[in-house]
Amino acid sequence: MNKTILVAAAAVALAGLATGCARANASASKPTGSVHELVAVAGHGAHNNYTPLTSPRDAVGQGDLIVEGTLVEVGDGIQVTYPANAALTEREADDYATFVVAVEKVLDGDAGRVVDGKVYIAVPVGGGATTERLTALNPQATIVAVLDDISTWRPVPEATVVRPANIPAGVPLYYAYTDGMWLQGTQDNQMYAIDAEHDELAPAWGGVSDVEGYSGKIEEAAS
Repeated sequence: MNKTILVAAAAVALAGLATGCARANASASKPTGSVHELVAVAGHGAHNNYTPLTSPRDAVGQGDLIVEGTLVEVGDGIQVTYPANAALTEREADDYATFVVAVEKVLDGDAGRVVDGKVYIAVPVGGGATTERLTALNPQATIVAVLDDISTWRPVPEATVVRPANIPAGVPLYYAYTDGMWLQGTQDNQMYAIDAEHDELAPAWGGVSDVEGYSGKIEEAAS
């Protein structure tokens, strides 16, 4: 009897999984104008411990470059290889995606670091966040990002960071502060981040809840 119950339960679970996958694939092929699902998928299973940006002035002081623009592409991410540790190399494969941002405004920093109107951001993502799925979920969101230049970064001296073909050789590579990269689609009434919430921002941010407000606070601090 127990075996029969288990088999039946498994069949129901598999049917539910198939239905869920079908719905996920259907929704993934049709961006809704909201960026909420994109950030949820990107952040699923990828929890970051981070030091919050305490104020707009802190963001200006910390960031090498702060930009506002449009998320025009989600591409393959950097790969970190460890010559002496093949298992670690395999475990960390596909841990990143690349957010390509068409910059409309440099809020702070050297505008010369924007190449051909774009910046490239290495974004940590969860295991289920394939490039294809994230691309399908991207509503060409408005984005503001406080960026750290990691062009020469390696997690340990012996590691190698390999850029994918979609990041041109020689252009700066950036990493966004966890609570410093916010996205908003045309159908969203608030901004969203990967693994951060706008109501968690420090009081000095003045309760901003959308990209326009966050960007304005940065501009005020930069000036």
